[in-house]
Amino acid sequence: MHRFRPMLVMTLLFAALFGLFNPSVSAEAPKPLNVFVDTNQIPFEVDPLIINGTTLVQFRPLFQAMEMEVKWEEASRTVTGTKADLTISLRIEDPQAVVNGRQVPLSEPARIVNGSTMVPLRFIGEATGALVNWDAVNGEITLITPALLQSLGMSREEMQKKIDEYAAKQGHPPSASSGDGTVPAPPAAEPKPEAPAAPAAPQTPPPGPSKPVDLAALQGMYYGFRDDFGGYECGGACWDIYTFLPDQRVLVGVPPQGGPETIDCTRDGCTTYTITDGKLTLATGDSYEIGVTSDGYLEIQDVALFPVAAVADGLKLEGTYKHIGYQGLVGIHAFSSSWTEYLTFKSDGTFESTDLSLSSLDVHVSTTNAAGSKSDTGTYQISGNTLILTYQDGSVLRRLFFDHDFDDNQSLKDIQIGSRRFYIPDEQ
Repeated sequence: MHRFRPMLVMTLLFAALFGLFNPSVSAEAPKPLNVFVDTNQIPFEVDPLIINGTTLVQFRPLFQAMEMEVKWEEASRTVTGTKADLTISLRIEDPQAVVNGRQVPLSEPARIVNGSTMVPLRFIGEATGALVNWDAVNGEITLITPALLQSLGMSREEMQKKIDEYAAKQGHPPSASSGDGTVPAPPAAEPKPEAPAAPAAPQTPPPGPSKPVDLAALQGMYYGFRDDFGGYECGGACWDIYTFLPDQRVLVGVPPQGGPETIDCTRDGCTTYTITDGKLTLATGDSYEIGVTSDGYLEIQDVALFPVAAVADGLKLEGTYKHIGYQGLVGIHAFSSSWTEYLTFKSDGTFESTDLSLSSLDVHVSTTNAAGSKSDTGTYQISGNTLILTYQDGSVLRRLFFDHDFDDNQSLKDIQIGSRRFYIPDEQ
């Protein structure tokens, strides 16, 4: 039996059931961080950790508290939680999770700490549909599940309003997350962030290819853009990428080692596929609607896809590139954040990064961990459709690279690096 219940949920229960709202602020000394699912504390054998602002907790107690079946694969060092129509997989030190077959970036990867597998708390909570609240006064993180909302007869919006009122009564604004588990304790006077500028729209494609795509002879990499309203999947802009290979094989998502020329199906997880009656069906059982747009482009899941053009040998970049992302309705939703990252490239083969972490690029790092880099300068080279960044501390990352410009001039003001789009603002 748990010794105490979360102040937030108990207060909200009374508020919802009896119309009362008079929370008391605890005057006790700071306590270890406690995590609750609704009114039940999760019994962790290892205390939660906060790494680079992201709360990591033991995976098995968390998944079980969320009523998920747990599976651990030793060979791939992957933990998987499943329930109903939801499957979440996290591989140790991989900066991307897989949710129902889609890759989702993490602010911090799962990792093993003192023999225990730790996973990002907020990411798991929100992936299951729960509201996640950080109560700085009482040192508690509470995951409010759809089941509790239903039992209270409350919508998410109504509960969110109660959370905001609760935080205001305590004299602290609701904490904003920055990624999949950030739980800062901001001062009461911290101003709300302004709504972020929306990521700039990709360049309008040309009227159509020289000839329509042939679904019976798909080859090469295709990419397409779709909005991510709320920013919870891809930070505001999702790039769907499919690489079709010989022998009816396909890789869905960004290749982990760079451009399409780096794909190793044994390592990267390609799968065979068939196309029948407007369905692209993978050997894994996943299927997608597929067709050809009126302009002759490939279309999958109602997203128009364009072929990735090969990059000229010896290509060099010049200028400062910007990436904007956000999560939540910043300035409106309590749990929200926005971020801006910069990469400056010089024609002499050097680069400098600002407010850029290795994990933000969904990286594969060859020599150091993927959580971040202590250095912010280094050298770069572009080989094929692969950008290779070598940091001064020895970290090396290889990411997919291509130019978004559709003409032959290669202005290189609008580029793709991994799963993110960087561009040179017009004012530069």
